[in-house]
Amino acid sequence: MNLLKKTVLVSAASLMVTSAFALTATESQVLTQKILASKVVDMPMVAAKLVVSADKADRIEIAKAAVVAVAKSHPTALSTVVGAILRKAPEATEAVVAACLEVAPQMARTVVAAATFATEGQDAVILATADRLVPAQQAEVRGEVTLAKSRRALKTSTTAKTINLPANQVVRTEQVVNANGVPVAPPAKVDATKGADQQRPYASSQPSDF
Repeated sequence: MNLLKKTVLVSAASLMVTSAFALTATESQVLTQKILASKVVDMPMVAAKLVVSADKADRIEIAKAAVVAVAKSHPTALSTVVGAILRKAPEATEAVVAACLEVAPQMARTVVAAATFATEGQDAVILATADRLVPAQQAEVRGEVTLAKSRRALKTSTTAKTINLPANQVVRTEQVVNANGVPVAPPAKVDATKGADQQRPYASSQPSDF
């Protein structure tokens, strides 16, 4: 292989690597325009969709570009955009948090809270990134992470779960009886509406004669 061909191949390979791990100025501009052209309320959905629809090799760079664009133009929407992206692409957590803190360090507490609440198993990465980029806010950041973890745990514990039963399985109910074997009636429904519940006296709003 002559030197010219070798140089061409090396240059082509370099361009392929660059396009896989970094956006060009044009690509970044197009991405930014797509996000900022949407309504503020739709930005989280639009940003998350752009990230997940991209090739895996490009997702982190697209996620970074998305949060930077929002941080600069619509900072009030940053937390929801960060959350939406990281719920779909948790592997981008470190890069997204770092990009946000570099562009908008004053929003560190909001960013780490959103990132922590949206992800599982990324808490240490979030803290380490914040400690490195905004060390002066370490105490506040750690407090936000702790609160976000509590909220995340509460959300997980209260999430309704659907139980799927096999088609041939029957759910049986049993009559509740007291100690003497007498069936117990189900609890009466209590209704505060006048006349709706015959078993519950209605408290009249009229003054008493006594």
